[in-house]
Amino acid sequence: MKKIVASIMLLACPLVFAGQLEISRTNVRANVPGSDNTAAYMLVENTSKEDVRIVGAATDVAEFAELHSHKMDGDRMIMRHEKYIDVDAGESVRFAPNGYHVMLIGLKKRVKHGEKADITLKYDDGTSQTFKFDIIDPRKAE
Repeated sequence: MKKIVASIMLLACPLVFAGQLEISRTNVRANVPGSDNTAAYMLVENTSKEDVRIVGAATDVAEFAELHSHKMDGDRMIMRHEKYIDVDAGESVRFAPNGYHVMLIGLKKRVKHGEKADITLKYDDGTSQTFKFDIIDPRKAE
């Protein structure tokens, strides 16, 4: 009986960990005709006492989803693929234009204002969470 209880607790632990991130202000820029890529933005809050590392993303609207950042290199803005983004315990990280974002590469169809997209964040402990993102006019992305 103790082995069964221990096994159940081990299986439940990753779910508790993944549930510690709260995501709000989610949006994806609608893509313009001729563009096969777009970006997703959000506010990520870690309400737990443990640091969380986001190691990837996935979506059903694009072939690939990657964690990216914009950084200044002298007088040029450079976009870079990030292997992970840490969200420290009790802290928040803003994904916004000219900063962190989820790059959606190889859109399967045009995403339009008013639609929704699911994006899954993947964590270094092997768990993941899926969130709904509003698709908005690119001029309104924040």
